[in-house]
Amino acid sequence: MAARLKTYTAEIDGVHEWIVAAPNQKAALDAFGVRQNLFAQGFARAVDDPALSQAASARPGIPLNRAKGSKGPFTTSAAQDGGWDAALKAAPRRRRPPSRKALDAARAALDRLEAEAADAEQATQERRAALEREAAEARRRFDARREKLQAALDKAEDAYRAAGGRA
Repeated sequence: MAARLKTYTAEIDGVHEWIVAAPNQKAALDAFGVRQNLFAQGFARAVDDPALSQAASARPGIPLNRAKGSKGPFTTSAAQDGGWDAALKAAPRRRRPPSRKALDAARAALDRLEAEAADAEQATQERRAALEREAAEARRRFDARREKLQAALDKAEDAYRAAGGRA
């Protein structure tokens, strides 16, 4: 028993509308001559349009095309200028995404530097706080000594004046 054919359409070259009658998506991709899964990428799909199904079923397994947006008949690629091979060559190539290795390494290096800078800033703030505490303690000690010395000076001046001396 022959497999039931479905009609598939694909966007391959941006210029033509392509259809094929095939039993499944894999067979349709094989007929289109592409290795990429155009269905997963959103460039191909199954269609239920009776007119498209009738045109594709007339030549099962053969890709047919017409100018994109036209209402003209579908023809085999051999009837088109350059044919199917030219359409495949004109199709945009799906490039592999560029490697993120260098980008990720640069980002990691920058992140490490920013963490190092934050650590250095924290250490600087801690040293600054320690120095401020040390300076405050030194001021307190000097203020205490100054008070004692000022009291001693005041006492000596009072004694000097009491003895008749003039300041």
